[in-house]
Amino acid sequence: MMVLKRLRTIQQGITGLETAIILIAFVVVSSVFAYTVLSAGLFSSEKAKEAVYSGLEGTRSSMVIEGGVYATGVKADTLDSADAVWTGATNVTATTDSTDRKEGSASADLIIDTAFSTGVIAFKNLGSTIDISTHLSARLWIKSDAILAANVLRLLIDDTAGCGSPLESLNIPALTANTWTQVQLKLSDPSALTAVACVGITAASDPGAITLNVDLVEAPGEVSQVHFTLVNVLDGKAIDLTPTTDTDSDGIISDEATQNHRLTISYLDSSQHVGDLTWTKVQVGRGNGDDLLDSGEKMTVTVDLKALDPVPVGRSVITLDVWPSIGSTLVIERRMPTVIDAWIDLF
Repeated sequence: MMVLKRLRTIQQGITGLETAIILIAFVVVSSVFAYTVLSAGLFSSEKAKEAVYSGLEGTRSSMVIEGGVYATGVKADTLDSADAVWTGATNVTATTDSTDRKEGSASADLIIDTAFSTGVIAFKNLGSTIDISTHLSARLWIKSDAILAANVLRLLIDDTAGCGSPLESLNIPALTANTWTQVQLKLSDPSALTAVACVGITAASDPGAITLNVDLVEAPGEVSQVHFTLVNVLDGKAIDLTPTTDTDSDGIISDEATQNHRLTISYLDSSQHVGDLTWTKVQVGRGNGDDLLDSGEKMTVTVDLKALDPVPVGRSVITLDVWPSIGSTLVIERRMPTVIDAWIDLF
């Protein structure tokens, strides 16, 4: 009985102080965890806010074209239609072919004998001199009955009869046998071609015994510049349109010793990609006259295409990527009309 009584009187438990300590520990741990979660959430929110503001800033700093896109160019000048017989060199028989031609009534037919080696194959003196100094390239149709490697043949352009001292000697690319190929060749110094009197074909190396057909030698209609007017949208930050001077006049400004521009314009078509083309700008209407495109201002940008090879001609599809220092890229894609005039509305 005494043992049972003693057992009933032994009491063990948790005091209020211990309970408080445990409760405080739970509260502290929960607080730390909650603070960690809250901090992570705030950090993520801040980063998301920065991303949104950065996107808005880029949008606010974008530019758009106001009005249309225009191009300036030169009209085509025919040097020789090849409807009449050319003058062949020794061991070359020159006739016309009224059946195998690309335009007009005939093509120049040039039969080269095995005894021929190199030099002028044939030429055609023009009836009157032609000024093609505003053009950037020459073009012709040519066909060989055998495969020819690149640079075996050259197109001659001269201001004297007989093409004896050509101002231009332009390498013709590789030719596939029995296939008409239209070849566009960039002129090295167009400014000298103010009075073209003769065109011809020469061989830099022995072409062998072959037959050539030549048709429509011309300075094609070309696009030399593209123009568009830019405005800053959404009252964003000013866009830097400080130009760089093209001191060597090659149509590229990335090679200049002093480069001030932050706007970059690149070109793309089916045959080439050229970056950092030369461009200039003129303020239109009201503005403060500096190099920054502010809200409410307009700048007409002119892009020079002289660096391209080949330069755009009729039916060419061109793409200009306009990269500002801040904001989104402006992409301009246009198709050239069939006939190139001095002033072209590309819409």
